[in-house]
Amino acid sequence: MSSIIIQSGKYKRNCIIKIIFFIFSLVLLSIITFFLIELYKWDVLDPEIDTLKSLLLYLLIPTILLVSILTALTVNDYRNYFIRRSYIKEGRSYLSLADIFQNENRINILRKILDNPGIHHNELLRSCDLKKGQLQWHIDTLLKHCIVKKEKYGQYTIYFPITTSAEAIEVFKNKFAKSKTTLEVLNTIKKHPGINSGEISRILNLSRNSIKYHIDKLLKQHFIRLEKKGRVNELYLTIP
Repeated sequence: MSSIIIQSGKYKRNCIIKIIFFIFSLVLLSIITFFLIELYKWDVLDPEIDTLKSLLLYLLIPTILLVSILTALTVNDYRNYFIRRSYIKEGRSYLSLADIFQNENRINILRKILDNPGIHHNELLRSCDLKKGQLQWHIDTLLKHCIVKKEKYGQYTIYFPITTSAEAIEVFKNKFAKSKTTLEVLNTIKKHPGINSGEISRILNLSRNSIKYHIDKLLKQHFIRLEKKGRVNELYLTIP
């Protein structure tokens, strides 16, 4: 860790030194330009003034080149410092921002979140084919680097790209709230784990076709799961 801190300190010091030289070069450039303008205003044939003009012109060209070089170096060093300045501890190793996108599992998780904003934890676990500890490790990395963000939706943790607006998240959260029947079906399954569609139809006094529609919606979103017991399909919450 000490070597990382030393490297980060060196980048910071180099950046500051080059910025100071850059500012000094700009000041020098401004002075030379000012005197050149003033000298060319004098319409006088004087060998000494002509010599001074030539000297200032010779100084102007290398100063412009110096400013250009320092500008390029300063921007490049600042970019490198910004990339390297943030590290998070992962056991005994440290990850830079540049390292985050070099892991295939993290890329896969990020792709799932980008393709399905509002995806919940268990669906990520299923679709990414990772163990719980592995998934949590990679998600924590993405969260700490502000690449994704998480929200609570009832008993579920759902994930969004960091660029998702608060308004879009609220629209997602209200998607099921607007469907009273879907919520009633979900709550019935929560109260009666292992219940089947026929029992839900009887409890809610709705047709089987209507119940099937809402069950299919919940299954598609992976809020519930179906277990076949003989000829009966039992329904459970994905997260008990």
